[in-house]
Amino acid sequence: PNPTRGIFNVSFVSEEINNFDITITDGFGRIISHENKQDFIGEYTKKVDLSNWPRGVYLLQIKTKNSFISKRIVLQ
Repeated sequence: PNPTRGIFNVSFVSEEINNFDITITDGFGRIISHENKQDFIGEYTKKVDLSNWPRGVYLLQIKTKNSFISKRIVLQ
């Protein structure tokens, strides 16, 4: 859910082998979480817990060689 109280899931499916850079940053651009998946194919799911972080807006970014996705997460 968005807004969230702190716990949410990140999930996607890659049908081709790709490298993924998954980053969560706070409103000031500080990196909260970073994961790099090399030569990944299949379904990715990760439970993220931001409940110990201050309320505010966070950004989830997923980068590949050819694409970039950015989602806003509101922590209340």
